[in-house]
Amino acid sequence: MIVVGVDPGLSGAMAWLRLDAPTNTAELLHVDDMPTAKARQGKSEKSHIVLPELARLLSQGNALYPIDAVVIEDVHAMPGQGVTSMFRFGYAAGAVAGVAAGIGLSTHFVRPQHWQAVSRMKRGDDAGRLRAAYLFPSRSNLFARKMDHNRADAALIGYAHLCEVNGSVSLFTR
Repeated sequence: MIVVGVDPGLSGAMAWLRLDAPTNTAELLHVDDMPTAKARQGKSEKSHIVLPELARLLSQGNALYPIDAVVIEDVHAMPGQGVTSMFRFGYAAGAVAGVAAGIGLSTHFVRPQHWQAVSRMKRGDDAGRLRAAYLFPSRSNLFARKMDHNRADAALIGYAHLCEVNGSVSLFTR
């Protein structure tokens, strides 16, 4: 089974993971940062997701590793966030879901509290990066920088989904 965990947003990421059920093993295959570009909007430049590139990444990934599910973090407005930033964040999540569905991939949404609990992520600033590096030591270079927290979250979202599909509290990793 192959899943793509997605931490949506303009600085988000997508992580491809494989479940080998007979050995109870999860493997992190690949990670991509969300494809973005800057475009002039009024007097300033704003980042946006490049939808054709997103479709290319998912299609190419599906050709290499046939994807069984795309698991997207279920994002909601949080107190203190601006209306514009929340709209852009929600748009990014919807764009991923739309592109995935458009190329025939099954999509699922998971709340942050749920995937964090299932993946046994502790609380704290670097908790996601530390947990992902622990679970996938051979790929820990993907989570080396502070700004790689989105990559780590994407990997943990996929890992949590694999744990649930497999009916395990946790999986061995390689």
